[in-house]
Amino acid sequence: MSTYFTKYYTLYNQLRESIDFENAPSLPLVVDKETRFDVDGLNVGMLIQSYEEGAKSMFRPGSILYQKYNPTAYFNLGFDIDESNTQIYKTDYRTLARILAIVVKSTLQWVKENKPEVLTIVPIGGSEKEARKKLHIYSSILQSKESILNNLGYYWDRALFMNKPGIYIAKKV
Repeated sequence: MSTYFTKYYTLYNQLRESIDFENAPSLPLVVDKETRFDVDGLNVGMLIQSYEEGAKSMFRPGSILYQKYNPTAYFNLGFDIDESNTQIYKTDYRTLARILAIVVKSTLQWVKENKPEVLTIVPIGGSEKEARKKLHIYSSILQSKESILNNLGYYWDRALFMNKPGIYIAKKV
């Protein structure tokens, strides 16, 4: 486990009350249609995009995704906060954790309903530092809800997609 992940997992444990995953709403996600919502005055967007042609080419050759999966469709969930390049300065950890609880819960519901072979999660907009901040907290929440994924027949891990940090959720094979 990386020190960054450990740092954010520790932070997640300290912020559990503000995350309130169980009471976070699960927003409906529709492929290729953006879903937007507000948290503490910040406008958040989630978008699941579908790529049907050349889906396997999205996976890095030699990666486990490239070796194990040959999806007919590839899905990516991107999310942004205020469509801004200065997100990290405007979003404190508690607000970000509350936002990501909604994003994670909505993602898990979408996976349950749509049963994709692979779903990747890559933050939209902002710097790499901001993306990593979001992904570490997202990973922490996802890890704490890993039993939900296991019950659905899925697992998750972190990877690079087109040289950007991300997470994937894939069917167990």
